Amino acid sequence: MAKIGIGSWAGKISVRIARGEVKFKISEDENGEYKIDVALPGALKTAKIKFMNLKEEADGKTISGEGTISVLPGRKLTGAFTFEEDTFVGEIKAPVVGKIRITEGHRVEE
Repeated sequence: MAKIGIGSWAGKISVRIARGEVKFKISEDENGEYKIDVALPGALKTAKIKFMNLKEEADGKTISGEGTISVLPGRKLTGAFTFEEDTFVGEIKAPVVGKIRITEGHRVEE
């Protein structure tokens, strides 16, 4: 079965500490698990995000999971990304910041 969301993507975020375009690449690791690499804008540009426990939801369009971000050590993030052909919407819940919506999500040519 083909994995959903494989490829490069971009979308917009707008929170107090960062506004602009977030870019990420979804791939499969050597164990067939999802791997997501993220580049954040603004004040979060140097922050490192690590995703864990990524899984496809029953709807066949959504990837969800947990993660950590270097600027909030020891705190967990949760998130979900729902794909529809070459577009997506996403939401990440982060301690302190709350819900971060990713809007205008679209596939980026590699």
